[in-house]
Amino acid sequence: MRQTTIFYGNGVNRLSKDGKSWDNVLRQISQGQFLPPIENNTLKYEYIVLPKDRYIEVVDDNIKEEGKTLPPELKDTEKSIKEDLASELSQFKAADFYKKLAELKADNYMTTNYESHLINPFFKMGYHLMDPDNRIYKTKPHYTLEKGESHIKYWNIHGCLELQESMLLGLYEYSKYVINIDKIIRSIERDLPDVDKESWPYIMLHSDVHILGFGLGYEEIDIWYFLTSRKRLLRTNKIEKNRITYYVINDDSFDIGKVKLLEALDVEVKIIDFDWSSDAYKKAYEDIYNRIKYRMNNE
Repeated sequence: MRQTTIFYGNGVNRLSKDGKSWDNVLRQISQGQFLPPIENNTLKYEYIVLPKDRYIEVVDDNIKEEGKTLPPELKDTEKSIKEDLASELSQFKAADFYKKLAELKADNYMTTNYESHLINPFFKMGYHLMDPDNRIYKTKPHYTLEKGESHIKYWNIHGCLELQESMLLGLYEYSKYVINIDKIIRSIERDLPDVDKESWPYIMLHSDVHILGFGLGYEEIDIWYFLTSRKRLLRTNKIEKNRITYYVINDDSFDIGKVKLLEALDVEVKIIDFDWSSDAYKKAYEDIYNRIKYRMNNE
């Protein structure tokens, strides 16, 4: 029987009262700079972090002064931005939905989020971290939770707040990360004996995967690279087909083009109803939870 993997993104945090979109978070850490109207968040980060001689200051989304000289403290911002981001995100309260995700007791949990809210519900259930002082596993933080004979693995695949140097931000870092993923994919393709079976790409290729709360923006080049590589491995019979299910809520961000692309990549897409009521997201995630629970218990 295949293992079960739950892969979740920032949408889960949006269920919290103080949850914010990633775009809003970028605006808060931009230190008053104008953010150009581009959709790619990794490039927005590059705009914020790369040295500039002059910048545009904004107040309440209105341009205050153009062509202002950049203060010296803003000229080398990469380290300080990661510190600011970690400080901002550490203040967010965990959504109650994390408790429900933990109750599923999947074999593996993966997230692109930098925080580790999901760990606390497992602690309350009697789990503890194995080897808590060794939190980095090759590319990104990896943990194992243990309770008796039960072992649950957890990855912050884009890094975590406690290890700010591990946080994946910007096109430059994403591109380097893809190289690491490619090494794992090539090892699987060639059936090399030293393939990293504890890496998240290997686990994602050999388990029943549920993806939720993740917009899968086109800037997420590491995930798109993984999905397209998986399709190539399937076409050449290098791996047995596993089941990857993507749950997408039919709100105003719904993208039918993305749905068709995912289906072409042999990803099963489940469109979740959205009734536009004040608790529409809560009901949508309850639906997703019930679908995953049913699959885990009956299939």
